[in-house]
Amino acid sequence: MKRILLAVITEGDLCVAPFCVSLVQSVKVALANEIELFPVFFDANGNWSMAFNQAVTLAWQEKLDGFLCVSPRVSWDADALCEVIGRGHDAVALPVATRNGFQVQLGEIARLQDDGREIKVQGCSLDFIYLSPYALDRLCQTHPFVDYRGNQTKLILQSGDIYAAYFDPSDILAYRLREQGIELWVNYKYSAYRQDAIEYTANFEQILEDLKTQ
Repeated sequence: MKRILLAVITEGDLCVAPFCVSLVQSVKVALANEIELFPVFFDANGNWSMAFNQAVTLAWQEKLDGFLCVSPRVSWDADALCEVIGRGHDAVALPVATRNGFQVQLGEIARLQDDGREIKVQGCSLDFIYLSPYALDRLCQTHPFVDYRGNQTKLILQSGDIYAAYFDPSDILAYRLREQGIELWVNYKYSAYRQDAIEYTANFEQILEDLKTQ
């Protein structure tokens, strides 16, 4: 049985109803696939990056079998969650449909590495991302502890404004993974959907196929 921390980072305790439905279904389907999910909610309190660091630190210290970070504004298919965990890559994300499309940095389409279900990418949204125990260990072993809200927390992501230019947390994590020689993959057979005032639905696999034929 794999034990996976499912981290949910909230702003103002907001979780949309489709997220709750996906979470309940995923817990049941995961158990049938020998995966035990431990949902833990973290209050961002204006600092999403540090909440993410707290979640990663907890998964690492508890020696869990993986870490999954999912936005409370996203819905997904339970089978997609199980596949992301079980495919064997150290860092895998689901593409998430938003108002502005999919936040996935593909690089050169002609040289895209594709294993039949996942593609290697340069960066992607952190709305639905899985890290293996190896990725957790490398990230935590190579970054210092800091005191944050009275807890010792690994400083992996830092606030984007400490750099010469602003960097999104997804850019920083992609860089941290590359530093450790860890490849970042996106499973294009499934798409997750962001829920704001409306649900944004799109099929990433179809978009990818269209790009390849251009």
